[in-house]
Amino acid sequence: MPVTAILIGTLCPSGARAETVIVKDGKAVAAVWHSGDAADAAKELVRYVERISGARLEIKTEKGQKPGEADAAIVVGALALELGLPAPPKTISGDGYRLLLKGNHVLLAGENAESTFFAACHFLETLGCRWFFDNPLGEVVPALKTISVKELDVSEKPDFASRSIWGPNWHGREWPRHNRLGGMGLPTGHDWGHVPAEKYGKEHPEYYAQRGGRREPGGWLCTSNPDVRRLFAEALVRIVQGKGGLGLSISPPDGTGYCECEKCVAEDVPGYLEPSSGRVAISDRYQRFYNAVAGEVLKANPEAILNFYAYADYSIPPKEVKGAPPNLCAWVAPIRFCRLHSLSNPICESRRRCRDVVDGWASAVSKIGWREYNYNLAELTVPFSKISIWRDDIPYLKKKGCLGLNIESLALWHIYGVNTYLVARLAWKADADVDAILDDFYTKFGGKAASGIKAYWERIDKAYRETNAHAGSFFAVHAVWTPELVKACEADLDAAAKAAEDDTIRKRVEMFRKGLENAKYYLAVRDASNRCDFAKAKETYDKWLAHMEGIHKSGIHPVGEYMYGYAPRFLGQAVDDGAARVTGNCKMIVQLPDEWLFRYDSKDGGEAAGWGKAGAGEEGWRKVKTYSATLNEQNVPEELTWMWYRTKFAVPAEVPAGPVHLWFAEVDGRSMKVFLNGELAGECQKGRRPHEVEVTGKLLAGKENVVAVKIDHGRISELMLGGIIKPVMIYAGPKPPPTEQKKTKMN
Repeated sequence: MPVTAILIGTLCPSGARAETVIVKDGKAVAAVWHSGDAADAAKELVRYVERISGARLEIKTEKGQKPGEADAAIVVGALALELGLPAPPKTISGDGYRLLLKGNHVLLAGENAESTFFAACHFLETLGCRWFFDNPLGEVVPALKTISVKELDVSEKPDFASRSIWGPNWHGREWPRHNRLGGMGLPTGHDWGHVPAEKYGKEHPEYYAQRGGRREPGGWLCTSNPDVRRLFAEALVRIVQGKGGLGLSISPPDGTGYCECEKCVAEDVPGYLEPSSGRVAISDRYQRFYNAVAGEVLKANPEAILNFYAYADYSIPPKEVKGAPPNLCAWVAPIRFCRLHSLSNPICESRRRCRDVVDGWASAVSKIGWREYNYNLAELTVPFSKISIWRDDIPYLKKKGCLGLNIESLALWHIYGVNTYLVARLAWKADADVDAILDDFYTKFGGKAASGIKAYWERIDKAYRETNAHAGSFFAVHAVWTPELVKACEADLDAAAKAAEDDTIRKRVEMFRKGLENAKYYLAVRDASNRCDFAKAKETYDKWLAHMEGIHKSGIHPVGEYMYGYAPRFLGQAVDDGAARVTGNCKMIVQLPDEWLFRYDSKDGGEAAGWGKAGAGEEGWRKVKTYSATLNEQNVPEELTWMWYRTKFAVPAEVPAGPVHLWFAEVDGRSMKVFLNGELAGECQKGRRPHEVEVTGKLLAGKENVVAVKIDHGRISELMLGGIIKPVMIYAGPKPPPTEQKKTKMN
């Protein structure tokens, strides 16, 4: 049966219930009043009350007028305060708000116009409105012929002063406002433009980073130079002077263009290494720079906050530099840590190290922020849950004194489900009851299909939480998305579809099914590729791209920049190039084994020791899988150094005269050397792309052959990867021309 009224309240002192009727039997009873300062909030109340009940409330803004005591009214902004609403709680971000039922008046106001809008949204939530996703399927508006309120008294302020959830394919403004995002602007973008090269570069090249013995005026600065510190600080002082509370970014440019001059290098701590790169951490030198600049800004405006990334080779906190001024905020950006698990997950050593980094920064500076991804970076196609991550991490960050959350998200609701909504709710109240938030989502979003939708997302979340795989991009997907998980998730959505009571609920279930189909397509492409059946992989891959195009044409998402996820960028070339090498004038001769011998070569002595020779011994080598499982899955610790692989394989007695090629679908390394039967067969410099060497006349037909590969894995390209990560085969035929990939804004 349809709900006909909403009652909110507690007993009045007299034992009777006060009640204010806003709409009765589809007709407006109350009006919305404000004194000209709360237009957005008033309009939003009118808009949604009309959608809920069909009744359009009148907006009254007559100067000097106010509703009588007997008049039913929603009073917004300064006029509500005038009529007895207690002042909203004070916050540095201006986000505090109050709601109160006083007599016949629903009073609501915030510290400013934006937080007054938040108060209006809070009131609409009490009527049953929800904004789960930023699309029509994600909005819930109840149908009520009568709207009445019984005692309402709310005082709210956020746990995080800055709450930014945004994304490159997401440009809507309503969803963030409805979910009370925003707050204090604390920018973190790469911004060292305060000592511009066009102004100082010609006369003072010493202001800029020295690289390879030369100084090139540009974005990177020589942070040990006292004049650079002075000029940088003076530029910031001019910006913040007399402005009160505001935020500025002082983050370095993106990349690793650090100054190599003696003075800058002397500010680093010898032997204090950034684990993800193996290079000396830059944290101490930059902290000296930040401290010097922040100290001058503090004198000019103690309310201004200077923000900087803890990122790249300055991810870990400074080891020696202490005494950071209180106006510095370090934004930890955990891009080089596992993206699949929470900071407290016992199976994830990477995230536990990240937790230590957070603890370290919280001790090094008085303010920290959290710059995180709401998706599995570099893999944007299969369903992914961060329910457990947000449940664990957000309350912990609050306890560490985190000032703000900057969560990069994508408007891909079919694969991220409740993730984005949940983190928005926790951004306001970190210790909120997560189970209550989720149950509210499943019930209001799913209707009678709620149990199936809940089972689906809880199953996915459990799989990610409990899978001991941590590699980035697509390289842990198969470990999570087992055949058993796919089958169970299909059953969950089948049950949800069967229970769905109307077209809206059926469309919501179908939206999630489209995401599940993505997982099935990916696994089918991977399975065919691992068999070197690239003709089948190509056929499936093209169907998958068409499926993703159909999702975007259906209007589920605001824009289509990420129509294909990262499939063309990280999967497409291997599939297309592989297909070209097993069809037409080309034919596969043999696929090399999945299991190879493996060892690291930290001193780069393997080549001289004869590891590439055909008769090299096996002592010191271990057996590992290549395309079926990453080294990380096999508990092989990653080392940023040289890697060697060796394997034996049989070649048919009949081998075409040529040309014949040894083809690698993908190797994670900056370069590699390939030895066939003890001789150097070729070298490749591509890295993370298909590559091949010609072996015409070098195979031992009808006999056992030996291939050895030396790989330079001195620098990471993706989390916990390295080495041979896709199939290797030998094919005969002319080398096909390069294939052309579908273009997206990511490519």
